[in-house]
Formats: sequence, C-alpha cells, structure tokens
Amino acid sequence: MKRICVDVTNISPGKGGAGGGITTYAKNLLLGLDYLVENSDYSDLEIVAIGHSEFLEGLKLQRIKTVHRKVNNQSFVKRNFWLHISLPLFLKKNHFQILHRVIPELPVFKTARYVMTLHDFMFDFYLENPVLKKYLGLTNQLKFLFLRSLMRKSVDNHDCILVPSFSIKDEFKKRCTNKKLHIEVTKLATNDRLISRKRNGTNSSDISFGYVAGFYPHKGHKYAINLMKMFQQTERGKNVKLFFRGSKVYRDYYLEIEALIRKEGLENKVFIEGFDPNISLKEIYDKYTTTLLLSEYEGFGLPVLESQSFGKPVICSDIPVFRENLKDSAIFLNNNPSNQDIEELLDKLFDREFLDELAEKGIENSAQYSWAKTTKRTFESYLKLL
Repeated sequence: MKRICVDVTNISPGKGGAGGGITTYAKNLLLGLDYLVENSDYSDLEIVAIGHSEFLEGLKLQRIKTVHRKVNNQSFVKRNFWLHISLPLFLKKNHFQILHRVIPELPVFKTARYVMTLHDFMFDFYLENPVLKKYLGLTNQLKFLFLRSLMRKSVDNHDCILVPSFSIKDEFKKRCTNKKLHIEVTKLATNDRLISRKRNGTNSSDISFGYVAGFYPHKGHKYAINLMKMFQQTERGKNVKLFFRGSKVYRDYYLEIEALIRKEGLENKVFIEGFDPNISLKEIYDKYTTTLLLSEYEGFGLPVLESQSFGKPVICSDIPVFRENLKDSAIFLNNNPSNQDIEELLDKLFDREFLDELAEKGIENSAQYSWAKTTKRTFESYLKLL
C-alpha cells in the first residue's frame, strides 16, 4: 500500500490559522483529491489528511482518511515541535511515502518524500519594501523573518515544490539561483460559476467599481483613491463610484485609507462596505459594474478570475501574474495613470458594447481554470515521486 499524507494542521478555523486564500486552496485540493481517488482505480493508494477536526469534518471526505490534530501554530515552540519532531515520527510510524504540506514549511528530518506548496514571496516582498515594512511593527517583522527562514530551509529539503503560477516559478528561480529546484505549476481556480450576463456598461448612469480585497498595504487601495481623484477632474468621471470590500487586516493601514478618503473629499464617491456574513459571492459581484484591483503583488490573483467567472469586466494593475492569467481579457492600468490614460479608460467604461465583450472574454478566460485541473496536476506530482 502506497500512502500519502496531506498536512493541513496550519489551518485552524476561527483560531488565527492560515489565511483565507490558503484555506480555500486546501479545502478544494482535498475535495478534488477525494473525488479523484473515489472515481479512479487507485486501490493500492491511500491518502490521509491530518489537521484540525473542525476543518476536516466540514469537508465530509469519502475516500480520504482523516486524522485529527490540533496544532497551536501561534506558538513558536509547539509549531516547530510538530513540524520537526512529531510529524516526521508520525510519517515514519505509519509508513508514508509522501508528505504534502500546503504551506512552505518542511521537516528538517527526512522520513518521506516531501512536497510543499509555495503560494508567493509575500514575506520577502514586505521585508524588502520599506513603505510596506513600516506597517508590520516589530512583532510582525520578527514573525515574517521567522516564516521566511522556515521557507528557505524547506527549499533545501524538498522533493517537489508546487506553485500557483509561472510568475512565481520565475521569481523562485531568480531568488534561488544556487539551488537545484523541482517546481511544478498547478494554478488555482474559481469557485462555482453562477454567471450574471447583465449589461455592464451604460451611456448615462453611474459606473460602480467593486474593490474586493482585504486591507493589506500591498493591495493598492491608495492607487484606487488616486484614480478616483483624477476622475473627479473630468465630467464623465464624476459618475464613477468606488466600493471597497474587505477585512480590516492591518488596522493602521485601514485608518490611513479612511483618512485619505476624507482628505481628498471623496466621501460621496468612495465607500467602505461593512462585513456581511450572509451575502454570497454572486450578490457581491452583481452590485458592481466592473471589478477593480490595483495590487502591487500577487501569487495568483484569484479575485480577478473570480470576478470574471461572475461575468464582470476586470480593471487591474499591470503586474506579471495578472498578465499571465488574464491575457487580453482585462484592462491593464498603470498605477500612476496620465490624464490621457484616464480619458481612454472613461471611453471604455461608458462603452456598453466594449464592456460586454470584455465580460464575455473574461468568462471564457476564467473557464480555463478549475480545481479539477489543479488537483490532477498535484496528483500527477505525487505519482512522479512514488
């Protein structure tokens, strides 16, 4: 019997575990693997998921076995004891051939073939950028340094590293030129598609931008406010409104955004929408004419593809991963646009036919990404190591 362990102990629902993106990834990966092995002839293969009971029980897995472990990831000692002592012993005792960790942390001691998922280089991005680093504070800086150190040590002990995009793969190679790397690109995907085919553009009524992003300093909220300021200097731009929707992750940054909206006199044009636990993704995206996201950095950029899957045109920053995943299905905007850029953007926003065509392109583009494909690529990586 060949045995694979997928470790999701880093995800602790309601207890400050992994971030929302990693939780979404882990959930859909396990569900996809469960379906794959359930509907295929892999009688000599067993997959075991180990993690928090609340998270695993909610998935209702059929073929994948579950082992419940509650790891306090906020404790330096307990996190490392699990990673470097308890987990390797568990693998050895239960004769696992492969360990997959859904975050970039691997045990120092080798008791199986090791696979890890590296989602991005966000820790490096913040630590290397003085403007972003100031929001961390001493505690978070130490935390980021520690987590970055774990990732770098894991690179030395990997058998395969899974990444969500070719952009991250290229960045990986540039950052680790002296390392022998085995990297596989698995991509990510959107959730169920409930496509709205409403008209997106108009010749007279208001345009509404939906900005679906947590209040992280790299997410570009300030660029969006500057864009709205420039719109107010034109006649057509006065009909554009912006709606921020996201959790208040970095409190100081969030307060800066609130203050900047007031300073620029945009209280009637830029709005921060409160958290609503009962609203669906479809209901969120249906409220807006288009989706705007001016991030400085992303590992994959799931929200823009998610938006496309709901039939909404996308305007986004011109960064490598957006170019890779969106190609010609979005409007790419410089984060410091000229007056001419603004006029050209307004021409597109008030062209109903153009926006509808862009929405159709987005639907076709987002349909290329599925969790089934992500799971299949991941599973094929396992098979190469068995």
